Amino acid sequence: MQTKTKFAVGVGLVFLVGILQVSYAQQFAIPSWIKNNAKWWSEGQINDSDFITGIQYLIQNGIMKVPTTSTGTKSNTIPTWVKTNAGWWANDKITDNDFVSGIQFLIQTGIINVTPDNSQTSPNDADLAKCNDLKTAAEKRTCQKEIELANKIKNDIARATPYAIGPVTFYYIDNKIEYTSQGNTILTIYFVVENTRSSENISMSCARQNSCNYALSDGQKEIQYTTNTLVYGSLTLQPKTPKLLEWSFFEGLDYDPLKDYSFKVKEPWGSGSIPLQLNG
Repeated sequence: MQTKTKFAVGVGLVFLVGILQVSYAQQFAIPSWIKNNAKWWSEGQINDSDFITGIQYLIQNGIMKVPTTSTGTKSNTIPTWVKTNAGWWANDKITDNDFVSGIQFLIQTGIINVTPDNSQTSPNDADLAKCNDLKTAAEKRTCQKEIELANKIKNDIARATPYAIGPVTFYYIDNKIEYTSQGNTILTIYFVVENTRSSENISMSCARQNSCNYALSDGQKEIQYTTNTLVYGSLTLQPKTPKLLEWSFFEGLDYDPLKDYSFKVKEPWGSGSIPLQLNG
């Protein structure tokens, strides 16, 4: 693997000489959980678009800090060495600086846009106009709500960090922390979930608190949900049909911003841990 490491750095330098200058004295922050995405990307479990969208969102929102450089030649193609380096970095075969060099190259060539983009697309007027053909006001409103929900899901996916677990992609959207009058914490986390890798229906199961395939972890113990939006304790995911999900946690939650929180998935079709950057 030492030979591979030298090759990756050497190829990187060929592409980067005259374009990037990476100083080891520069300060940058890479959340450790990004290694999961880098590993999944290098193994083909998530596609180029998912990886780029995730990194772009992290940089734009200040979660991941990478020193940028002046603009160079534009490109629409990710060089093989960048993806290879991501896999080696995920397995601790090369340094953070080598990985950052690849991300800088993607910024430099315009593949990753670091300019904050807060724009949200609106439902298409032509789609909304179709609702006017319905007979009753209730039918029209239901139609509009469905179109608005589909548009919200589309916008949420565009700004989310994706995590592939088995055939299901979890798009981590956001979280909300609230405090009761007694000072206790209520944590709500928001996901879009989509069956992206199977032509068969996939079932998510959480019948009750002591029989649930999902939990919150604070790095020391698992915390069972208080409420969630799985109707009747399960949800069927049809292929390529994303769904919004919310999970709330209260009982057993002793919120500490210094702890490493994650969302645990333990389904027969796949298991994994999704790191949570909380807003508390």
